[in-house]
Amino acid sequence: MFVAGAVPGEVVRAAVSEVHARWARAALTTIVTPSPARVTPVCRYFADGSCGGCAWQHVAITTQREAKQALLAGALRRLIAAGLELRPLIAPVADLGWRWRARWTALGGALGYHQPRGHDVTDIDACPQLTPGLAAVLAAVRQARATGALVGDGEIHAVAGPGGAHVVIEAGCGPAIAGLVGQADIRGVVWPGGAAGVDAVEIEPGLWVRGDGFAQGSAAGNAALAARVVGAAAVGPGDRVLELHAGAGNFTRGLVAAGAHVIAVDDHAPPRSPPDGRDQRITSAAAAVAGLVADAAAIDVVVLDPPRTGAREVMDGVAALRPRRVVYVACDPATFARDADVLVAAGLVPRWAQGLDLMPQTAHVELVAVFERP
Repeated sequence: MFVAGAVPGEVVRAAVSEVHARWARAALTTIVTPSPARVTPVCRYFADGSCGGCAWQHVAITTQREAKQALLAGALRRLIAAGLELRPLIAPVADLGWRWRARWTALGGALGYHQPRGHDVTDIDACPQLTPGLAAVLAAVRQARATGALVGDGEIHAVAGPGGAHVVIEAGCGPAIAGLVGQADIRGVVWPGGAAGVDAVEIEPGLWVRGDGFAQGSAAGNAALAARVVGAAAVGPGDRVLELHAGAGNFTRGLVAAGAHVIAVDDHAPPRSPPDGRDQRITSAAAAVAGLVADAAAIDVVVLDPPRTGAREVMDGVAALRPRRVVYVACDPATFARDADVLVAAGLVPRWAQGLDLMPQTAHVELVAVFERP
């Protein structure tokens, strides 16, 4: 029974709203006995229930992390029984003010985030999760909405890092929207039918992204994750690495710096040319793996960072390549556990996994896991 707004260990009254064969959902109506882990939310939009951006602001941060570790232990129980070491969760990100990338929705008179489990949008003039740089971008976009430069409904994607901010607008705009460039350190803006300024910004050395490109949610979280992944890959000069869902090259940078030759695969080309030692292939992960298997390619290490749906379509092929090590980065423990079963069945041994709390105040948890061929 999932009860939004409740805290582990407390007694509540709740009204059942949705019933399925093995689970149900209910709305919190009364807190009978509050948990010691219940805290006062810092965001007024969370407190009044109008914003769906965070789900756990009412839970003490230590309890949030205990819950995430327990979630991982439950999802990985079969792998743990097979010898996997589940390492303690690490928390490299500040409790608040960490987000350097966001997506806002313009709908009617509102510009902000969707309400919980709904399509309506709550107008947001401030968010405690944003870095100061991204908060300034939000203020600039809101001003553009107020003055008529941003006129249509749609999505606004933004990223703000040391190299400046970049905004991609998927909504109707007037020519004045180009005036965003120069405000709030915005270096480039893209809108339907036009663009101004640069086409991407360098948020870390060698990592260029657009406002709508994928990047981890925070600078500290990204640094910690990249260090774990490159360290887990343990590559050296001459190693051949297959990196699936490589994106803009976040992990590729470290793998190349270690001396590896990296075949980096993604559906979309990165905003900037790849570094030396990187063989960029713009295709699906499934097509790339199938081609390498057919060619009997020699691959030493596979690194993959699939979307939330997992990588079921490539797991048989990854196993067939017979790498000595597989490093799997996951944002959904359940789909990861499903994919991991294929690797174990193919003879790869689960060594260790570690969770990273990269998105405090939410239920999301990142995972890095290592498999090796005995």
